[in-house]
Amino acid sequence: MSVQVGAVAPDFTLAAHTGATVSLASFKGRKTVVSFLPFAFTGG
Repeated sequence: MSVQVGAVAPDFTLAAHTGATVSLASFKGRKTVVSFLPFAFTGG
C-alpha cells in the first residue's frame, strides 16, 4: 500500500517501543508525522 503526500492516512494501530498500543485515530485533528524505521541490526 502506498500513500500519497498530503493524503489522509488510513487508520492503524501498532505497538510502540514502550509496549503501549498506539492508534493513528488518537491523533485525529492534530498535525502528525508518522515515520517507520527498520529494526536496527536485524539480518535480511
